[in-house]
Amino acid sequence: MIAARKTKSRKARSPIVAISADELVRELPSSKTVTYATGKTIFREGSKAESCYLLVQGKVQILKKTKKGGNVPLATVKAGEFLGEMAMLSGEKRSASAVALTKVKAIIIQHAEFESLLRAQHPFAGRLSLQLSSLLAARCHRLLRLLARQPDLVPLGGKKAPPIDVRAVLNRVYTLWAV
Repeated sequence: MIAARKTKSRKARSPIVAISADELVRELPSSKTVTYATGKTIFREGSKAESCYLLVQGKVQILKKTKKGGNVPLATVKAGEFLGEMAMLSGEKRSASAVALTKVKAIIIQHAEFESLLRAQHPFAGRLSLQLSSLLAARCHRLLRLLARQPDLVPLGGKKAPPIDVRAVLNRVYTLWAV
């Protein structure tokens, strides 16, 4: 009799090894550390995105405008997590705003430097791509659940934005990585 093989679910698997702030600064020498006071806006929905952030300290609330002009909290990002990666990778405008809930210290990652690492096939670029890809997938699942509960969420101006093709974004990351 063949014994049934136990498989771990995705949630039960060990997480991807997180990239530390020290490693990020070492591998991306042009990255800068910035601080934001409680209540400060880090970026606004609809703004151009040429960078993303790794939070070193603090908490940031992600807010989405509704048709009626209000804001709906989408998520809270905490130390050790990335922020603003979707717009940076897709080339689209920011899909939500980010406001510091506490004093925030973060490292800015410029898209141009990240893309240079990908083109050079640097091993760190692969790890960073994998971490960002996993994060994007998790956030997309969370956003879909939120939209199922609150379908009136739309971008600025009350216009429907074209959907972001997450597969195309991930494909672009992997294509650049393989160049």
